[in-house]
Amino acid sequence: MTVANFTATSKPSSLNYCMDAAELFGEFQDRHIAHLVYEGPYRLHRRAEAQQDLFTLLRFFEDWRQRIYRFENRLGASAVLYQPLHQARMRWDLIITEVLGEEPFAFRYADSVKRNLKWDDVQSILDGIKER
Repeated sequence: MTVANFTATSKPSSLNYCMDAAELFGEFQDRHIAHLVYEGPYRLHRRAEAQQDLFTLLRFFEDWRQRIYRFENRLGASAVLYQPLHQARMRWDLIITEVLGEEPFAFRYADSVKRNLKWDDVQSILDGIKER
């Protein structure tokens, strides 16, 4: 599969990406890289008619990183790297998805969000999704 490559339009990240050294190394050890269809900024749909205060709120998400995976069984996952307000370390949230089409964002949520994960947790969940 081809990975969709999107360029961030915002200025460089202001977040201090503070991850454990093992997690940083682990991130380069993605067992599911062949199933990665999107890696880039977290995507929210923005409407042109939205109020300015909404855009102020949406800027909070500009530093988040998202990875979308798809497997042959028509399941996938959206994993988002972010820094929780109450923690100094970066964490992942992951939601299992059901693939609806060819575009990276053509999916619907098939499960609830699994929160506050480490990279190893994300890899283990992806193992389970792939084997379903």
